[in-house]
Amino acid sequence: MRILVTSDSHRNTSALQRAAEKAKPFDTFIFLGDGEDDYSTVTMKMGGINTYCVRGNCDWGMTAAAVVVEAEGYKLLICHGHTFGVRDGLDSLAAAAVSNGCSAALFGHTHCRHFSREHGVYLFNPGSVSLSRDGQPPSYGIITIENGKLDFYHFDV
Repeated sequence: MRILVTSDSHRNTSALQRAAEKAKPFDTFIFLGDGEDDYSTVTMKMGGINTYCVRGNCDWGMTAAAVVVEAEGYKLLICHGHTFGVRDGLDSLAAAAVSNGCSAALFGHTHCRHFSREHGVYLFNPGSVSLSRDGQPPSYGIITIENGKLDFYHFDV
């Protein structure tokens, strides 16, 4: 299984579309907020894949701020991150993932790529597809699940 993870397009639909084109093929598309309209525009043309979106601090839609999704037996907490205070640390996010029985928490908000394992869960931020704040190019993430193993990757848009 191959999962595309994106975040923080901020009205740059073309950047989100480029990430989706570069990431093909994938089975699931996850958008971590701040660009719900971009997500809707890009995914309305996709068929046959699972899509998930959570609300960011700059979104006004009706999507949830955090959701637990399942992929090949793994539970993933997906959120934008602002409600867990990710700019000030990741302990609250990791605790929420643990309390929900998740193997990983996926978050955005900081516009910075991140990957770590804390409190027994993976913490993954794909960075921003349009407005990077970590001195690297805009980016997206790919999660693969093969032979019962989760792997996390960052790619430049």
